[in-house]
Amino acid sequence: MVRVAAGCLIAAGTVFGSNPAVAADRYQKPSDVIRVESGLESYYSEYNFSRTRDESGLDSGSGYYLFSVPVTIEGRHYLSEAFYLAPYGRVALTYDFGTRPWNRSYWNNNQIFSGGVKLTTEHSFMNTAEEYVGGVSASLFSEYQLMTSSFDSSKDPLPDGIAQQNVKSGLSFWFSHERPIGRGFSIWTESWGELAWNTTAFSDRGEDDFLLGTLSSKVGAGVDVGKASFKPYFTVDLVNDFLDKDWNRVSWFNNVQYGPGIRIQLGRYLPGNVDLYAEYLFVSYFDTPQNLDHDVKAGIACWFPIF
Repeated sequence: MVRVAAGCLIAAGTVFGSNPAVAADRYQKPSDVIRVESGLESYYSEYNFSRTRDESGLDSGSGYYLFSVPVTIEGRHYLSEAFYLAPYGRVALTYDFGTRPWNRSYWNNNQIFSGGVKLTTEHSFMNTAEEYVGGVSASLFSEYQLMTSSFDSSKDPLPDGIAQQNVKSGLSFWFSHERPIGRGFSIWTESWGELAWNTTAFSDRGEDDFLLGTLSSKVGAGVDVGKASFKPYFTVDLVNDFLDKDWNRVSWFNNVQYGPGIRIQLGRYLPGNVDLYAEYLFVSYFDTPQNLDHDVKAGIACWFPIF
């Protein structure tokens, strides 16, 4: 039932706001370009189901203080006005600022270096006044990944029994749309998803082949106050491994998190996209039940183009 509910919400978010006045951009074929972009997310999570394998040693009321920064460089060769082929490289750093034993885990303290290629189509949605109201993109991709121990010697190094390399190939998509419903008020939705085959998923050696499906969807309202926007929402974050070996049924690859949240968008004050957010999440497991059934998460997330 939880899977059905999550799927219904995500499907509703994807088709939400269909309007004949909204259409994709029409433009000439762009010139080939090099893009460099980065993001940053810093947040507190009580149990951190998204990134942590084992919560058995965690004291009640304690948690994780995570910081992540990905930097991507890609060269876009446009095949047409809406499709481009892009080789890319990326480095993603993850670090836990906590000082308790569980904050030293290699799973939350590492660098992942990636190189790959993707075929992408993307469109912007415009209203009748030619204002941007959202967009959609989809990519076929394949990449090689290498994980290394954290730069900080106070953290746990990668264990010898963990695969440090991974090949990941699949399909990803992103969708967003916002519709005004009055002066300073709006309703909005956004969804992100990925279906990817992984050779190791950085799991224990001998545990090979993972087919991971990930879907994240939010539906909410917006209230503008000055140049900021307050946006309460309901979120569903689902991950599922579609293969059937024992290691494909672990709890961290087979769960759904759902619940209310709120974000404050500051993008009109700062370059790029900057969000402050807080969420209270309920957690249900598909294959391996666990005692923990909720999480609290709050932090800041931003994205910005460098070049």
